[in-house]
Amino acid sequence: MSARVEIRLGIERGWSCRRIATELGRAPSTVTREVNNNGGRGGYQPFLAHDRACELARRPKPFKLAVGSVLLDRVTRDL
Repeated sequence: MSARVEIRLGIERGWSCRRIATELGRAPSTVTREVNNNGGRGGYQPFLAHDRACELARRPKPFKLAVGSVLLDRVTRDL
């Protein structure tokens, strides 16, 4: 959570994602992905980003074959 707050502070300071990543000891691609997936530079909100990450990490997740009939059809056909 604190890394997300630091990302927000870096954005407010006008820092690039590369500089924010350096300050956090993370890969620039990680910071860029985090920002882009959660509203971009203009809309990044660390608490909402954290809530979204927790929701996406919840288990159990539905099986891809149970959710996607196109994928199920392809797997069945290829067996």
